[in-house]
Amino acid sequence: MSLEQSLCFSLSPLELMAVCVLPPMLLSLVGLYLFRKAVPLRFLKQSHDVTGPFFSTLGTVYGIFLAFVFTATWQAYSTTSTNVVQEARYLRDLYFVTKAFPQPTQGELQRLLRTYRNSVVNDEWKCLEKGDASPKTIQLLQEIGDAYLRLKPSNDQEKDFFRTSIECLTTMNSLRASRIDDSASGLPPILWFVLLVGAVATIGLSYLFEAQNFWLQAILTILLTGVICMTFCIIINLDFPFTGGTTISSESFQRIEMN
Repeated sequence: MSLEQSLCFSLSPLELMAVCVLPPMLLSLVGLYLFRKAVPLRFLKQSHDVTGPFFSTLGTVYGIFLAFVFTATWQAYSTTSTNVVQEARYLRDLYFVTKAFPQPTQGELQRLLRTYRNSVVNDEWKCLEKGDASPKTIQLLQEIGDAYLRLKPSNDQEKDFFRTSIECLTTMNSLRASRIDDSASGLPPILWFVLLVGAVATIGLSYLFEAQNFWLQAILTILLTGVICMTFCIIINLDFPFTGGTTISSESFQRIEMN
């Protein structure tokens, strides 16, 4: 399990925000204080013509990269949310099509689909918080597949509905697999390495400005650190869409009427 997963799975949203934001802000303040003690102010004034443009360039490049990562993470989160809605719709359609089959097949399929829906809502959604699938839900899905394999359509109409059912079941299973994968997938370590190095470099270069008032520069440095770290926190939350403060709910499944 990666550090990103450990933080998201083991901490509450407030705890995650505190861990991601407060220590770096404190470190940036301590670092600025030590830097100002070690480096004379006159040196900072002499190097301002070099450090100013360089800081602007680095800040722009890093800001663009950070925005790119954030946008990609948000798009992935939105795709997962859309897939959950689509998965619920295919389950609803699958249940509706069962009415075209005779008893007792119809009753058996409807019972299995209702049990499956309840298991997704009550069991699997809790497992998704830790990036896992529910063994009970997996077993029920297997039973649903076996039930359709045993189904023998007796006329052309039933064959058409059977074909539609298999298409719905296949698509629903594919969307479910994507949901399970998305629950535990995070940013590649190399991206986090670049993000962290860029953050340290950007915050570190801000020390080179020769503000006469130490506390003014300290406040600006803390704000810069806080904004970057809060963005990191949001990225972590969006990376795991079924955990934390941005959890995708099971409401789409709960709204399915299975009477």
